[in-house]
Amino acid sequence: MATVMRQELADFGSPGDMSELTGDERLFRALVSGCHVENAARLAGLSTRTAYRRLADPEFRSRLNAARQDLRESILARLAEAGHDAVDTLWTLLQESEDESIRLRAARAVLESLMAFHGLAPRVETTVTSRVEHSQRIVS
Repeated sequence: MATVMRQELADFGSPGDMSELTGDERLFRALVSGCHVENAARLAGLSTRTAYRRLADPEFRSRLNAARQDLRESILARLAEAGHDAVDTLWTLLQESEDESIRLRAARAVLESLMAFHGLAPRVETTVTSRVEHSQRIVS
């Protein structure tokens, strides 16, 4: 246990917390947090072979995939929220900073973000346009 990386413990809980869980639950939590199978097995006190057998179980795998999806959605929501704050900060710097180099860097960041967004926009526009056209055909 001493060789467990700090990040794994931070994501997974302290060693005292782990002792209250079953091996399967420790394995599950370690895998959800992103540990590699071998590391997750070690954290869970299971053999690597047992960990792979658990992963072969459709119910365990389905539960694991659902938990990972929930985690991804949670992270994406937080990133979207942070993105709004970041845009507000860039806008404030662009408008109010007295330092020209800061305004220039803020302007570059805004333009780079805008170009990246427009790189995605054709896909979004195509999807929206096709949905509108489809709706119009149904109504007509």
